[in-house]
Amino acid sequence: MADNRVVREVNATLCRMLGYEKRGICGSSFESLLTRSSRIFFQIYFLPLIKLNGSVEEMYLTFKTSSGEALPVLLNASAVERDGEWAYDCILMPMRRRMEYEQQIQQAESASSQAKEELERIEKLLRQKRYELDHVEGSSSME
Repeated sequence: MADNRVVREVNATLCRMLGYEKRGICGSSFESLLTRSSRIFFQIYFLPLIKLNGSVEEMYLTFKTSSGEALPVLLNASAVERDGEWAYDCILMPMRRRMEYEQQIQQAESASSQAKEELERIEKLLRQKRYELDHVEGSSSME
């Protein structure tokens, strides 16, 4: 990607992941490949970080595929000077499986929370029944 954020070069793997031909990506704005929220995030964080640090590591972005699907990725980038112009070399790691794992973790945490609430309800009921039993036994021994 050039300093003006136009995609100069792209490999076959990215073309395949996004469902575009090489000529459909080269020459286009990098941001046009992103979802709206990722575009905003890119503008707010990527540009200042790359200019300040010369690199960006593990930035989460979501691309739009040619079919309109979301493709979450982690982006690593470094600023390099070529022929007197600045460019950004980017490596994208697709994260399809991570989203599945995160959903499974959320489901497990939700089930755990529900089980904990049920356990607390049962423990409270047990304490109440023990109190009632102690109270009945205490009044029986007085007679």
